Amino acid sequence: MTTVPLRSRPPRYNKLKQCALEIFDHHGGWLSPPDWAVLAKFYPIRASYSYLKRLHYFGLLERDTSSKCVLYRLSAKGRERLLWLRAG
Repeated sequence: MTTVPLRSRPPRYNKLKQCALEIFDHHGGWLSPPDWAVLAKFYPIRASYSYLKRLHYFGLLERDTSSKCVLYRLSAKGRERLLWLRAG
């Protein structure tokens, strides 16, 4: 099995992540996974729950479960990653 070096990955490798973080950055507040999915044109909408949970696991999003629904917003680490993605 061969591995692909980071430098030779296709340029779209981080495009979804950048798009996701930009939506949170532009919105500036809390978003539910379905609301984010509509803004990102991410389908099926139910898949947005697992994708945003993964970004939360990486520390790129903050998560609030105190209300009846799950809400996410951009974290400080997510803001740094977004700047890095825009620069690259």
